[in-house]
Amino acid sequence: MQPFLTFSAVVSWLLALLAARNSRTILSPSTEKRSPISDSVEILIPARNEAGDIFDCVNAALAQDGLEQFQVTVLDDSSTDSTAAELSRIDDPRLTVITGDEELPEGWLGKPWACARLAEQSSAEYLVFIDADVRLMPNAITRTIALLIDENLALISPYPKQLAGGVLNRLIQPLLQWSWLSTVPLKLARKTNRPSLAVANGQFLVCRRSDYLTSGGHVAVCGEVLEDLMLMRNFYTHGLTGSVADGTNLAHCRMYQRGKDLVDGYTKSLWAAFGGAIGSIFINLFLLTVFTLPLVGLFTSAWPVAFVALMGASWGRLIVAVKAKQHRFPDVLLHSISIAVFAGLNALSWVRHLRGTNSWKGRAI
Repeated sequence: MQPFLTFSAVVSWLLALLAARNSRTILSPSTEKRSPISDSVEILIPARNEAGDIFDCVNAALAQDGLEQFQVTVLDDSSTDSTAAELSRIDDPRLTVITGDEELPEGWLGKPWACARLAEQSSAEYLVFIDADVRLMPNAITRTIALLIDENLALISPYPKQLAGGVLNRLIQPLLQWSWLSTVPLKLARKTNRPSLAVANGQFLVCRRSDYLTSGGHVAVCGEVLEDLMLMRNFYTHGLTGSVADGTNLAHCRMYQRGKDLVDGYTKSLWAAFGGAIGSIFINLFLLTVFTLPLVGLFTSAWPVAFVALMGASWGRLIVAVKAKQHRFPDVLLHSISIAVFAGLNALSWVRHLRGTNSWKGRAI
C-alpha cells in the first residue's frame, strides 16, 4: 500500500498548493464605490416549483442599487406548487412574470429552455441569470458588471457562498468550490480561455446580451445537463472571454434543504460530469486513492505516510473553507469521508441514468 499512499501524499499537497494560489489570484469584485451603471440590465430568473424561495429571491433582486435602469423577469415554468401565488404578492412595476405552460421542445432540458425563453424576450444590454435559491446582496450586480468591464470579460460567473445545513449537505456541498479551486489553474484559464479549463456556476451568470447571442446562448446548450459549464465553453470556442469569480460577498445560495433533495440533485447530473463512464471511473478512483485510501492507511504499517496525505487533504480543504466562508471544523478533517460519499453519489447517478430514472422537479433527465 505504501506506493499508493506516497502518491496520495504528493498529490494532496500539490492540490493544496494550487488551492492556496487560486485563493490569492481568483477574480474578486472591488469594494470601491463606482458610478451608477447607466446601461440597461435585466435579471432573469427561471423558476419551477420554487414557492419556498421565489419571494425572497425576487425581492433581493429588486433591491439592487447602483443601476439606473433595470428590471426583473421571472419565468414560472409550469409550476405545480404555489410559485405563482408567491409572485403575485410582489407589487413592483419592475417585475415581469412570464408563464411557461407548454411542453418542452424535443431535445431540450428544462433549465436551458427557461433561460433561453427569458433571454429571447430581453433587449437589455446586460443579462443576469440567477437561480431562485440565490439571494443577491444589494450591490451584487453593480460590482459584478464593474468587474466584468474592468477585466474585459464577456461572461462572468461569481460563485455564491454556499449554505449547507445537515450532515449530508456539510459533507458534500463544500466540494463544489473545492473541486475547481484545487484542480483548475484559474490564472491560466483566464489567459488561455481553454474550454477544458472552463469553470462556471449557473446560479449566477452575467454577460452582455450581444456576446450571449454570439455564443449561441442557451439554445446551443439546450440538451446539456451541465448547461452552465457548456455555456462558458461555448463562449471560449467563439473567441469570447469568461471567468469564474469569488462571489461570496455578492450572493449566497442554499441549494438543498433536505438530504434527499441533495441526492436527487447530484445524481441527476453527476453521470455527465466527467465525459462519460470511463472518465467517471477514472476520476472517482483517482479521488478515492488520493483522499480516502489514506484513512484506511492509518491502520497499516504505512500510517506515517497516510497521516501526511491526510494532512495535505485537510490543509487544502481548510484553504478553500476560509476563502469560501464554509464550515471549518470538524468538516475539513472529514474530507476522506466526503470523497467516499461523493463517489457513492456518482455510482448512484450512473445507476439511475442507465435505468432511465433520473429526474428533477417532475421532469425526466
